[in-house]
Amino acid sequence: MNFLCYIKTKALLGVVLWSVLLSTGCDARELVTVEVGGIPVSVEVASDPDARRIGLMSRRHLDADKGMLFVFPRQEIKAIWMRDTLIPLDVGFFDMKGMLVNYLSMEPRTETLHFSVAPAIYALEMNQGWYEANGIEPGMRLELPYAIQGR
Repeated sequence: MNFLCYIKTKALLGVVLWSVLLSTGCDARELVTVEVGGIPVSVEVASDPDARRIGLMSRRHLDADKGMLFVFPRQEIKAIWMRDTLIPLDVGFFDMKGMLVNYLSMEPRTETLHFSVAPAIYALEMNQGWYEANGIEPGMRLELPYAIQGR
């Protein structure tokens, strides 16, 4: 009987800890530092289909100088939308050399498609206004850790 009580206690503790993690808005994803135009940014990396599909959906807050980097399998014209995304964002599209081809502002909870103007393999979502506030312009570079480049 004591063993069963022990297992129930551990399971309950796990549920409580997981609930606390979710309620604080923390995410279990690892942050990676990249640079855009020489400015360091901490990003979550969305490199698989599920992570790219979910993106920043349902997030209520994104800290300053934090974002999400979408890594796609092929360089081509990309389109991003804001379905079920609760916060206003900017998206920058980067080619395989890391050059910013364009960035756009996006409003929450819309299904409008936002396209890259040239083939891109990376998309970096940041809080709305981040690119302009930091003087980031097309042609500036995205510097990635080697591990991300090979995905």
